Amino acid sequence: MNKLGVPNDEFYMKIALRLAKKGLGFVNSNPPVGAVIVKGGNIIGKGYHTRFGALHAEREALLDAKKNGFDVSGATMYVTLEPCDHYGKTPPCTDAIIESGIKRVVIAAKDPNPVSGDGIKKLMKNGIEVKVGVLENEAKEVAKFFFKYVTTGLPYVTLKYASTLDGKIADKIANSKWITQELRSEVHKLRSIHKAVLIGAETVLKDNPMLNVRLPKRKFRNPDVVVLDENGRVLKRIISDTDKFELFNPDYQRRVIIFSSKHYQNVELPEYVKVKTPESLSVENILKELAREGIDSVLIEGGASVFSQFLPYADEIYGFYATKIFGKGKSIFQHLSIPIEESEIPFEIQKIRIAKNRKELMVVMRKCSQELSSMYVKDTSMVKG
Repeated sequence: MNKLGVPNDEFYMKIALRLAKKGLGFVNSNPPVGAVIVKGGNIIGKGYHTRFGALHAEREALLDAKKNGFDVSGATMYVTLEPCDHYGKTPPCTDAIIESGIKRVVIAAKDPNPVSGDGIKKLMKNGIEVKVGVLENEAKEVAKFFFKYVTTGLPYVTLKYASTLDGKIADKIANSKWITQELRSEVHKLRSIHKAVLIGAETVLKDNPMLNVRLPKRKFRNPDVVVLDENGRVLKRIISDTDKFELFNPDYQRRVIIFSSKHYQNVELPEYVKVKTPESLSVENILKELAREGIDSVLIEGGASVFSQFLPYADEIYGFYATKIFGKGKSIFQHLSIPIEESEIPFEIQKIRIAKNRKELMVVMRKCSQELSSMYVKDTSMVKG
């Protein structure tokens, strides 16, 4: 309550948003949601959606209050997304709220998924006061993967690259590892919240990457791995010697999805490896297939060719720069074909972070409102792995 006795809705919603962020990387393709129950100016219950298929934030908050011996009748619930009103993996949250005796519900953002039902309408029909739109933009930012996924049927696409100051991602003999050091933890944070990481065949064969999450003293989930293997080069190699490739380490507990135009009959692969051979390996087809696999977000960590092909579909770009100069080498932008008069790529800088060593820089860019034109790539008809 403030000095006038009016509930400070933004204050409590900020707490709910912090709770929601705890579910990032664990709840995909569901939204991360947080909930707080307040009575008499005191927080008596808190909860968040902990993992896919588990109880929703509202029910977790109600259970928390009950566990601590609090009566929630007449209380206010703050929740970052409109409570669901349908039977899915869990019963409707609206029913739990109504039955609890809560009299006021403050919601940050409406649920864009029509499957979730009209939770706001049902709450109001049952005499509960509802307020919508408190810190709405902040709530949509926390759940941006979900909002993109359910409104477009496509995953949220993040591009990532590490470059020297002169724009090189590899030197003249193609060495590319560890351009940045201190800011590498930011890459692992990105992996931990995205449902999948995507790379090309060349990266698999040359670098043998792990693409797992290495964050000390923090809970995380390893992302699924998507490999673009147009000519079946990776498939051919792993059939003969799967154990040589870090991607297929079962200890990482993730799926590996390989897109290829080649199909090898009667080949036994580990159960967590899936091979897809769609009629077309266009970027759009690949993203649609990933969405059908429940992948709501994908981090593109491929080389220059993959980068250029996915750029028109990117929602965000993370650029990591180090105070190094290669001179001769490979550029992340070498496959782009952009006229000089149209060379300003329509992304806006959202965030800049300088490492403690003062030698590394992270730039986060978000797509402007206008759509990217196909002029930014030479060929988007077929993904080159």
